[in-house]
Amino acid sequence: MSRKRISQGRAFLSGVAIFLYFVVTTAWFPSYLIRSPLLASAPKGVADGVIIVVWGGFLLVGVGFLRWAQERELI
Repeated sequence: MSRKRISQGRAFLSGVAIFLYFVVTTAWFPSYLIRSPLLASAPKGVADGVIIVVWGGFLLVGVGFLRWAQERELI
């Protein structure tokens, strides 16, 4: 498989985008969601279950996208 090089600027922007995706979707959004009125009034087990599913879903989507982008030599 041939390896093509990407520019420093594109590598930097890709890294920032990947970092921001994971920070927002696996840290900020679940934290925001657990404090929302919808889940604040739910039983603790239900709220924890929802957060685990949301966090895990975003994590799997992110890792899947990274694998897809690597296979196509986008990153």
